[in-house]
Amino acid sequence: MDLHLTSEQTLLRDSAVKFIQAAGPKVARAFREQDPSFALERLRWAGEVGWLGMLVPTSADGLGLGLTELALLLEQAGRGLVCEPIGFAAISAAALAQGGTPHPMLERVMTGRALVVPALEESGYGDDPLSPRTQMVGEAGALRLTGQKTFVCADGADGFLVSASGPDGPALCYVARNARGCSLTTTQTVEGRKLATLGLAQAPADLIPPHPSSRNAVEALYNLALMALSCELLGVMERAQEITLDYLRIRKQFGKLIGSFQALQHQAVNIYVCVEAIRSLVFQIAAHNEVFDIDPAMAIALKAKASEDALFVTEACIQLHGAIGFTDEHDIGLYLKRAMLLSSLFGNAAAQRRRYVALANITA
Repeated sequence: MDLHLTSEQTLLRDSAVKFIQAAGPKVARAFREQDPSFALERLRWAGEVGWLGMLVPTSADGLGLGLTELALLLEQAGRGLVCEPIGFAAISAAALAQGGTPHPMLERVMTGRALVVPALEESGYGDDPLSPRTQMVGEAGALRLTGQKTFVCADGADGFLVSASGPDGPALCYVARNARGCSLTTTQTVEGRKLATLGLAQAPADLIPPHPSSRNAVEALYNLALMALSCELLGVMERAQEITLDYLRIRKQFGKLIGSFQALQHQAVNIYVCVEAIRSLVFQIAAHNEVFDIDPAMAIALKAKASEDALFVTEACIQLHGAIGFTDEHDIGLYLKRAMLLSSLFGNAAAQRRRYVALANITA
């Protein structure tokens, strides 16, 4: 798929390419099982160049860019196995900027001096994000949340955007990490970073109002998260494919380059088709949706397809490498592990399909 980018979009992509040159597999290995699992100074640098505020309206001192720019940035982040949670920081900043008065944390998040991440999941079974079991009680200025959130990327986070059920339906709230009644229990992942279970016991919270163009603040953030994860999965797939094709061009077996074997060529074509399909979907959806008004069916379908295809591509790439691909020393395994993590967050392919069926009211 050929992209026709503006000069500003090309400049953004090129600056992202330079950013990931200082990342890559070597850096990703170094941050495994570290706390936090990324470089705080690189997150601040991303804030200084405006990336963390790219979706924030210019009226709130952001760049006022759209989903295409987000996709270009996170595609490169996936290619470089960037450890810094640029995507979650950017979409959280966008959420904090909703409403007439931006949240006080917005400026710190946009500059990278603080990190706020979404906390929307409550189980591993793809529950409806618009029906959270976490409860919100009280009135504006004195809200309290009680419940539990799972699979939260809480590494280095200073606060969370939490979904809760209130008297008027699902609501999005900000909860500080050090708030009374807020607790975290972490679990190591195969990728190396930690996910957390966030416990809330009458924790104080601030209500985040929805954007005028969105139906609900929770749904808007959830769809943004699905979009961001899919963009990063695209980058993971692309780079895994490139590494594998390079290997097929130099590895010899039985006196011939293994890239000349028809069976391996067929698998390489399957990988190429998957990568190009996701690339087309990502940029088509980015071009035809607004930041705060993404078609939920499109976001769900994209995440389902990207999650499934990213796992297929990275597993196939390891297969084409043979035994060396199964070793921890080879870079290709890092892309599979990153795909495993990203594909599971906010619901894997099966969970997204269940949501799509419910949304479309499809019956057997």
